[in-house]
Order: sequence, then structure tokens, then C-alpha cells
Amino acid sequence: MTHLAFPDTPVFRGYAAPVRIEGDVHHLEVIGTIPPELNGDYIRNSADHQFPPLFEDDLFLNGDGMLHRVRIENGRASLKTRYVETEKLKLERAAGRALFGRYRNPFTDDPSVAGIDRGTANTSVVWHGGKLLALKEAARPMEIDRDTLATIGSYDFNGTLKSQTFTAHPKIDPATGEMVAYGYFVEGKADTLVEIYFIGADGMLTRTERFHAPYASMIHDCLLSEHYIAFTICPMVCDWDRVQAGEAFFHWDDTRPTTVAVVPRAPGGAGNVRWFDSPTPVMQTHTFNAWEEGSLLHLEHFITQTGWLSQFPDINTPGAREQPPFAYRWTIDLESNTGGFTAEKMFPHIGEMPMIDLRHATTKTRHFWFGTSNTELGPMLPFGPKGPPFTCIGHFDAGTGALDYFYAGPDSSPEEPVFVPRSPDAPEGDGWLVTIVGRRAENRTDLVILDALNLRAGPVATIRFPTRVHEGFHGIWIPR
Repeated sequence: MTHLAFPDTPVFRGYAAPVRIEGDVHHLEVIGTIPPELNGDYIRNSADHQFPPLFEDDLFLNGDGMLHRVRIENGRASLKTRYVETEKLKLERAAGRALFGRYRNPFTDDPSVAGIDRGTANTSVVWHGGKLLALKEAARPMEIDRDTLATIGSYDFNGTLKSQTFTAHPKIDPATGEMVAYGYFVEGKADTLVEIYFIGADGMLTRTERFHAPYASMIHDCLLSEHYIAFTICPMVCDWDRVQAGEAFFHWDDTRPTTVAVVPRAPGGAGNVRWFDSPTPVMQTHTFNAWEEGSLLHLEHFITQTGWLSQFPDINTPGAREQPPFAYRWTIDLESNTGGFTAEKMFPHIGEMPMIDLRHATTKTRHFWFGTSNTELGPMLPFGPKGPPFTCIGHFDAGTGALDYFYAGPDSSPEEPVFVPRSPDAPEGDGWLVTIVGRRAENRTDLVILDALNLRAGPVATIRFPTRVHEGFHGIWIPR
């Protein structure tokens, strides 16, 4: 009999420990009143290891995809949790142990699974064309039944998706319904090829286009404006020789430049890529929005001066500490031949996990929400395997310049906020934020509903889970 025991490391103990529970809780406890207009599903993804890893120093990023859904109907709420049944998960369940090795490293797998899809589908979800897809940028999407959360299987858009990878951050144009996505390392190993996927409002993949980046790097997120797609190529580099040697899949190499690829959305745009260089090597973490103003292209996103050093090493400065992200607006003049851009800090406060009113994506927006901490409201929480947990949700009003915060309370950590409009035609920002909040001292989780334009007022409603669900990444709201 195989002995199963999780390592005693920060990734696998305490509040970060795997939960592994698939189940249903009906009629969740509600404090306050759920707004009557809120009827739908909040669904988010997380990385929850089903089995102890082959290597004790495994990353939390390598966990199996676990979906958490809170269904809200007529003021009541229920919780459903289900694993995404990837090929990896099914094979490991049959074996009763882990078979796949280090993060994205096939050379560390058990020989019995050589060449088999090792995707975990653990990063985000998207609802488009009537389909719910669980996403991880190292693999193809996994189709999920919205009502049962049962896994239907790997999804290739009716055979039209030929590449092996698909971003966890596709963008949907609210004006046309088109979804623009992309893949990097599309043949399964590190290279410079980037493929863009154009998917109609009906969910059909209509065309793909390819271009080459200057070097093989992580391209975690992108930006979409009315006429352009922008990709930030930053020095979170993948060296395939190092991967074969068993080292980390990515490393930060600040001898490489950061550069932005601007690709026209019109057919053939990948053949007309323009490059704009950053004066210093920086990393884009996640994005707010992109919009055009005459010849100017504005890119709004969180930027850090280092890579994700909590997960991947700095190859030139061992022991370097990860620096916090700040929101920046990069402005590119498409009529200029300088090959650079200007950078302006949007507000003077750290943050991550950005959110806007997605009905206004690709156009200039006023309201920006994000996860953060504010020591004037409460102390920082101890570092975990993902770095310092948030203690607050922030709101920046670009119209007034004001910052507003929701403080989650002692030993409490909110996650990415998701905006839900009050009605389809409500003004920008008029609606609610929905966010998971970890009650760490209680080893339990809540779903909190906030007035999006009045965070300081506190929760409109708190939906209490009787147990903990695993810390997650990205979620969505699907109205009923």
C-alpha cells in the first residue's frame, strides 16, 4: 500500500493546505440581504492538490483545478465544489498517487505517463458562446457543465484549435461579443511562437494568426482595445535546457528587455506587429483595460519591478525579494517612430487582481477595483506560499482621484473582486463586487457582496460557508 502524506511545507500546511473536498451545501447562511437583482452563478477556479506531490518543494501553482460555485437565486445561496477531471487527475486517481512531476516539466514525470496531457485547468474560467471553460495557460480549455460542474472534456472548438495551449486570460469585446485569446509555447515546449485565436460571439473559432516574440517568456495576460491586441513580453524566461535539467520552469532574467507587441485586430494583423520597448525590465502581472484616443493606445495594468520571485528564482540575483505591483498606464503613440512609450502611475497604492466594469472594456473607464492591503485599516497578514495575502479590496475613481477600501477584518483575506452590474443598462460602476474572503483564524470561507461604489460601507451581504475552500485565482459572474 502506498503511504500518502503531504509535505510539511508552507504550500501544504495551515490555511494553504489542500482541501480536496467535492460536495454541495444548500441554503447557506446569509448575514444581511442579498440584493434581489443578483441571480446567477459566481464561479472561480483554484489549485487544490489531489495527491501529495512527487517533489516536496512543489509550487501551489501545480495543484489540480478545483471549481467553486455559489449559485444565488431569489435571495438564497448554495455552494458546489468539483474537481476538473483532467487526464492528469483521472490517471492519478486510478493509480492512487501523483504521477506528474514539477510545474510544467514533463522530464520529471513518472515514465508511465510520458507524452500524456499534463494540464491542470486550475487558473480561471470563462463563459462564452454558451460554454463554460476551465483554463490553464499550459493546456487547452476544459469544457464544464455549468449546472453540475461535471467535466465534459478537453475542448478544441470543434476541431479548429490545433495548438496545445490557450491563455487563462482571454478578452471579450463587449461591443461585438468576439473573444480574443492566444497561446504561447503552443507545441508544448519553450519557443518564441505566439498564436492568436479569434472566436466569434457564437463560440466558433474563426481564424488564428501567429507571430514570434524576441525570446521565450511567460505571457500571462494581454490587453484588448477596439482595434489592437497588446502583449507584454517580459523577462520571466523559460530556458528549455534548464527545464530538462530539473530546474524551475521560469526564471527572472533582468538582462533581457521588456517590450510590448501591438498587433492589429484586423485580419493579417500578426504580419504587422509593432514593438515598443520599456526603458527598464519590468513584469506585467494582470491587466485592467486598453483603449484608444486618436493615435494614442493606452494600456492599464499592474506592473512590478521584479518577476514572481515567490514562485520562480532570479537567475542573476539569488535571494532577491519580490517587489509589489503598482497600477500603471502605458501610453503608446502609434504615429511615433521612437519605439517607446510613456508610463504614468495610476494611483499611489499597491495592488493586484484588477477588475473593471467589463461592459466598458476596450473604451476609457473610470472605475478600477483591486485586491490590496492598507496598514491604516489593519495589519498585514503573514506571508504564505503566494506572498502576502490581501487584507482589503480597493477602488480607484479616476474621475475624482479618490481611493476607497473595504477592510475584511482581522485574520481575513479577500481575493480577486468580480464586478456585477446592477442591471444590463446601469451606469458604469453601478452594481456590486463579489469576492471570496478567507477567515483564517476560523479556517473557513465567506462570499462577500459589496456596493461597488461604496466599499467603506462594508458588506451588503455575507454568505457564510461552513467550511474552507481552497484559496483561488480568478472567477466570473454568470447571470441567470
